[in-house]
Amino acid sequence: MSSIWSAVDIAGTGVNVDQTWIDTIGGNVANMNDAVTPGQPVYQAQYVNAGPRIAAGAAGYATEAGVQVNAIDVGPATGELQYDPSNPVANAKGMVEYPVVDLATQMTDLVQAQTSYQANAKVMGSAKTAYEAILSIKA
Repeated sequence: MSSIWSAVDIAGTGVNVDQTWIDTIGGNVANMNDAVTPGQPVYQAQYVNAGPRIAAGAAGYATEAGVQVNAIDVGPATGELQYDPSNPVANAKGMVEYPVVDLATQMTDLVQAQTSYQANAKVMGSAKTAYEAILSIKA
């Protein structure tokens, strides 16, 4: 179905993906300084794997208008070792392990996610205005 009525649905799928993207970035930034004793589980950064919306139908799978989150991929399970003997979780050699999260990349991704979110929200607002105009037409 390709009409003005589907604009909100399509933009809505984009908003959902963008919100998931923003949430994962927030988690990555919030946990990037979580030090652990080397050898202990370290926070693994999360990354949104998005693609076209796929739906099951009678003939198998087909793409639909819009996007979806296919998976949340995770970064490396081992972190970066740093010498910090004053850290309470440091081992006997004074080493701690930090998650592999690059703040510059996270901030760049955040700008992209916010821009995409705003664009999709604008499409939804414009579609709402168009719908209201159509509904206000008197015969």
